[in-house]
Amino acid sequence: MQSKNRLIEARGGLEDGEEILFADDRIAVTNKRVVSLPEGGGAPEEEAALFADDRIAVTRRRLIGNFGSAKEGAFDESELGAVGAPNKFNGGYHGRRPLAFRLLAGGAVGVAAGAVFRQALNAVWFGLEALVFLAGALAFTVGVYLLINSLFRNRPNTTVIFPVLEGDEIIASYPDWDNPRAEELTRSFARAKRSLTR
Repeated sequence: MQSKNRLIEARGGLEDGEEILFADDRIAVTNKRVVSLPEGGGAPEEEAALFADDRIAVTRRRLIGNFGSAKEGAFDESELGAVGAPNKFNGGYHGRRPLAFRLLAGGAVGVAAGAVFRQALNAVWFGLEALVFLAGALAFTVGVYLLINSLFRNRPNTTVIFPVLEGDEIIASYPDWDNPRAEELTRSFARAKRSLTR
């Protein structure tokens, strides 16, 4: 299989079912391995990837992540011994657009009904007209609030933060709460850390 990365080509090219997830001049991450140039130069080194996706990679020696976070081709890496235990948490907000649209529609109907009642019943039922109008206006206002809130808040996500001894962080974020890929990442990291102590 032909690849367009010189590091992968130097190590024999892509295997069947292998795809490049991140690559620059110094490193290439695939779904099966990590190929990188050593600090002092020389031939590319290859490590098996215990976990790899387009956000982060875990090998038996290091954690590589933040792919392209600051600029194109940027990444952070750290030896596993210098990385602390990951913090995993759920963030974001489930939007309430369907409820917002129902409230907007109900509120508009309430305001319109209040106006019709005012014309039809005049002053006899002023209290009913005012009550229907206020209920419609309140529903419409809450619907607008919920709609704006659901448009501008973060979507549900699971974020895994790996603290590094130098004070940096390597971060991976996945869509939806309790994402199984985030769980798999933390398990692979723990397995790699345990293998360091053996």
